[in-house]
Amino acid sequence: MRFQLTLHLTDRNRIVLPCNYVYELSSTLYKILNKGDANFTSWLHDQGYCKQKKSFKLFTFSNLYASSYRIQGDRFHILSDVVKLKVSFFPIEAMEAFVIGLFKNREFVLGDRYSQVPFEVVNIERMSEPEFTSRMVFKTLSPIFIEEQFPDTGRTVHLQPDSPKFAELLHLNLLEKYRAFYRQEPDASWSVTRLRLLSIPKAKTITLKVGTPQETRMKGYMFQFELEGQPELLRLGYDGGFGRLNSQGFGCVEVIVLKRRNK
Repeated sequence: MRFQLTLHLTDRNRIVLPCNYVYELSSTLYKILNKGDANFTSWLHDQGYCKQKKSFKLFTFSNLYASSYRIQGDRFHILSDVVKLKVSFFPIEAMEAFVIGLFKNREFVLGDRYSQVPFEVVNIERMSEPEFTSRMVFKTLSPIFIEEQFPDTGRTVHLQPDSPKFAELLHLNLLEKYRAFYRQEPDASWSVTRLRLLSIPKAKTITLKVGTPQETRMKGYMFQFELEGQPELLRLGYDGGFGRLNSQGFGCVEVIVLKRRNK
């Protein structure tokens, strides 16, 4: 289930965010979700949305999208009065009213020690769910992050989408998410998820926990791509995020329809 939030800037004298705002935004979303009633908060923790130690939190969100902005150094200047944000959960059908109630008219401040922007949620709407088929085309709304780990040496490599291992690890990640949520093995007859790039991937490095001993740089990629595979896995990726670190702002996508060329 996916929602689009319209965020209004409540102070035009405070319009500057750090370009690396994703970790702070993730923390803010968790705090808002944790403010639900006891039953809702318990359900979120049981499903892994707010339980930090759980391996798979099937929750993702887009970058902030402003109609007018300026990048200056490491600062993101918002020149429009509102920004859009998409938040997505897998699945949360029975909790739609709770989610809307939590975000409706919510006020919060986002930023780091140097610059903060106060926002108010002026609108929240549930987005229609696409039809999931065995072949779909997606566009990233936040970078997809895939890494290859080498346990013998402790080394990790942040993979590019054109790496042969990228599609393989993306598929294995979807299977692990399926096992974690449904607590059962995927059907052995399901085909391997196949990836076809439709644009040149653009690298986007996001720094988590800036200025702390735990500071970490993660390189993801923004691109358009086609996936061919089991519709249930594609739905899981759409609603919960593709790749790793979805609850920290990676792997949010939207479905796009390619225009056919005239013959």
